[in-house]
Amino acid sequence: MLNNPKLRLLLLRLALLLALAPFLLLTAFNQPFFDDFRNGYWMREHGTWGVQVWLFQTWTGRFTTTFIMTVLNPVAYGWLGGVKVAAAAAFGAQWASLAYLLRTLLHTVLKATCSRSQAFWAAGLLLALFCNAAPVPFSFLYWFCGIVAYQLPLMGLLTFTALALRAGWGPAPARWRNAVLAGLPLVLALTGNELTLVQAGPVLALLSFALPTTARPKLVLWLLIGAAAVTIAAAAPGNWARAAAMAPPSDPYYAYRWLVLIPRSIYSMVLFLIKPIVGLSTLAAAVVGLWVGRQQRATGRAMAPLARRQWYAMLLAFGSLNFLGFLLFRYLIVGAPLMRAQNEILLVLLLSTAALGWLVGQQMAATAASGAAQRQLLPALQLLPLLMVLSLFGAGHVPEAWRELATSAAPFDAQMQARFAALRAAHRTGTPQLTLPPLRLPYGRVLIPLRQFSSDIEFDIDLSIGCEGNINGVMERYFEVPDVCSQATAAALPAAD
Repeated sequence: MLNNPKLRLLLLRLALLLALAPFLLLTAFNQPFFDDFRNGYWMREHGTWGVQVWLFQTWTGRFTTTFIMTVLNPVAYGWLGGVKVAAAAAFGAQWASLAYLLRTLLHTVLKATCSRSQAFWAAGLLLALFCNAAPVPFSFLYWFCGIVAYQLPLMGLLTFTALALRAGWGPAPARWRNAVLAGLPLVLALTGNELTLVQAGPVLALLSFALPTTARPKLVLWLLIGAAAVTIAAAAPGNWARAAAMAPPSDPYYAYRWLVLIPRSIYSMVLFLIKPIVGLSTLAAAVVGLWVGRQQRATGRAMAPLARRQWYAMLLAFGSLNFLGFLLFRYLIVGAPLMRAQNEILLVLLLSTAALGWLVGQQMAATAASGAAQRQLLPALQLLPLLMVLSLFGAGHVPEAWRELATSAAPFDAQMQARFAALRAAHRTGTPQLTLPPLRLPYGRVLIPLRQFSSDIEFDIDLSIGCEGNINGVMERYFEVPDVCSQATAAALPAAD
């Protein structure tokens, strides 16, 4: 039965949708968290323009993402449910940006057969591998400010790359239009987050190497736009204040961090790659890319062989793209990349590994003997993508997300709505102190990371027991309640109207 190509394709797509479905469905139960509230009350206190200036001077030069976190933050306007819409939209946009880049790279540049449907499902497979292995899916998929700081700049980099490729190899009448449009996502990538800033370096270098000579003026345009944007961001006094706060000179490695920068960066990368779920997911991306490249070559759709210098350029760009993030954090914080940054590092690694695997598969010499062996193995190899997707249900975040969706998502939403209703009521009545119960849930890790269910989460999203704690303080300032406490003995709140 599985020898039927149409049935096999249908099962593959169904399994892929089932692997991704819980992550998208969990957005319907999403709640704002920490910086979502902070940026909301900062804008309330400083005003739309004032908060941009204040953050630029005191904390960050990320002027693009800062604008989105404040002015376009639904929490700033009291629409707490807006984070649900934002998370769902970002999930779809991330999928679309991956598909757009894959189709542009394969169809427009490499002239390989790649329909929009094929690009869509290939991007879905990469996204499923990522969602299953992401170090901390909450801070990438559901936390509004995490989405803005990490997802949006990455989408900017992916979209810039696709538009830049179209500006070089796409239809001639639209090349300059694509070149001008590429400047917008480039600014977002360069100024939205320092991680995508350093990742943009190898991308621009590879483009400068590979673009046709006629496209050089377009490259100059992007470099000028990028230089202007980075200059503005780098001039922010807040950048240096944040750098000092994240890596104080009192750190034992701070004084001689240059001497150990490369080896410690390599060490961080190795530790990241040897995590079983990360290593296996990266291997899966490589195998799928290699398999697709070989399949296309076997059917006569092979690209021209690359010269040795082209291979060197590709491998250098691949290595730099996936190493610079570790180098950045070893310098800035004298430590491994922040867990929320590792999410973005992993997605870039999976995408670039799959692309490199495809390229290797296309370039592998096909002798008559190997061609015959491949034809014999072809029926079994056709099951490879399906088996790979089915394996996602055995370990990683896919089964955790389904469990969370079935057991905790609805109670979490109800309890948070009741908590917000109680905070609003306390503000209206002028209650000096409000004591709330902690979240009482059967499970939480993907959308609802709680330390009672896991010891390796990045954030515990619940209130701190007692009257102190960062989240308690954020609730006090946002809802304008003098003292917000949490006690395990507090009675459950009535359901919100």
